Amino acid sequence: MIRSLAATLGFLTTIPVPAALLGPDLAPPKGMLWWWTPVGALLGWLSAVVIGWATVYHVPWPTCATVGVVLLVALSGGLHLDGFMDTCDGLGSRAPRERALEIMKDSRVGAFGVIGLVCLLLLKVAALAGLPPQRAFVALCLTPVAGRVAQVLALNAFSYARPGGGMGGAFFVAATPGHAAFSVVLALGLSLLLQQCFAPAMILTLGLSLLLAWSVARRLGGHTGDTVGAVSETAECIFLLACLLPF
Repeated sequence: MIRSLAATLGFLTTIPVPAALLGPDLAPPKGMLWWWTPVGALLGWLSAVVIGWATVYHVPWPTCATVGVVLLVALSGGLHLDGFMDTCDGLGSRAPRERALEIMKDSRVGAFGVIGLVCLLLLKVAALAGLPPQRAFVALCLTPVAGRVAQVLALNAFSYARPGGGMGGAFFVAATPGHAAFSVVLALGLSLLLQQCFAPAMILTLGLSLLLAWSVARRLGGHTGDTVGAVSETAECIFLLACLLPF
């Protein structure tokens, strides 16, 4: 269990993990998926602590909100943002399925990827800055939780779009309804525990994320690691925007 946690931290974050805990090979994906959402909660908490500390020193709130979003990117190593940009390039090209998958595999970022990245980050920062600080701290704690739950749901609900499998395909094979149920219950439990009014925002986010994931799967015949990352980033943005609604 500890090895699975260490492997998840090493895979999803930039948090240093002792090599002795990782072992010579990557831990089985099935064990790692149990830690997907708890690791998201850890990233959110770390980001919220930092901007909370910044507000003590009277750093302007819009700056704090920007730092919070940047910290989520830094702590995840930009892993899912990279997938988001690749997905924007592939889907934005309006090319046939096979060509779209080829474009997404290209390491170079195109115009659609850049446009998508700018719009996504602007929306996240604007949404977080638009919340009162105390509410924003809790929202930031839950934002990466929403993203990781959306990932687990996509991995469980859809098939791998590329032939041959590979490391990305292994997570699709490993995902089970148990992983999905655990992640959803944990996300809703945290939403209710931290502040009850965040539960509707979480429910709305997960519903819209599944709808988005379904539309992508319909277009590409399934999902890839890139599109799952895109679902995660979009879910984070949806959640922050949903927190602005008067629930």
